Amino acid sequence: MRKIVSLCLFLSLTVAAYCRPQTRAVVIDTVCEASIAQLLPVINKFCYQFQACPDSLFSWAYVNLGEPEVVESKGKTKESKDAIQLDYKDRKYDPKTKTGDVAIDIYVLGVRWWKDQHLGTKYTLTRPANAQYPLNAHMTATYTGSILEEGNVIFRMEPITPTRTRVHYEFSITFGRVLSAFISDKTWRNAIEWRFETILENLIEYTETGIVQTRPVGPKK
Repeated sequence: MRKIVSLCLFLSLTVAAYCRPQTRAVVIDTVCEASIAQLLPVINKFCYQFQACPDSLFSWAYVNLGEPEVVESKGKTKESKDAIQLDYKDRKYDPKTKTGDVAIDIYVLGVRWWKDQHLGTKYTLTRPANAQYPLNAHMTATYTGSILEEGNVIFRMEPITPTRTRVHYEFSITFGRVLSAFISDKTWRNAIEWRFETILENLIEYTETGIVQTRPVGPKK
């Protein structure tokens, strides 16, 4: 009987994995009430710390995302805000090539499912060949194993006036087949999507005011 139940659960998981999208993204167009000269150092800082010292982001870019430490699984569900968590470990960064490598453990519902997964990153800042703007800051991420396949963070910046900047933001992630089985639309909204939205809000707020105010966890809207 146990073998039959286990087989049914496995088959259900497999079907779910192939039915749910592997790639999900947050795409936002907004305006920063600051010059591009003020915004660009903040974007550079975010990408550098993401690559070299991700724990530093919890003091500003990750404010209002919840606590950085791993929480217990008690009371958590697939749709909770802390359903999926990353525990950062060893870090390596090459400032010349702007490439990084971070070892992470991945927790699902408070249980460590994957140990010592490696997140490799590459950061580039480009502009059109025949124009000064828009500036395109692009950080790509690749992962060892089959848990996560790829991630991309894009900031496209263009001045509107000397004190206002148009920002196009994309934060996408491609899950591996197994992990994508756990990412229903509800899980995506409740556990992941709002965090990507909050990060952009924090970067804009930090640029405009020099600080990110603590508020109830979640995006402003």
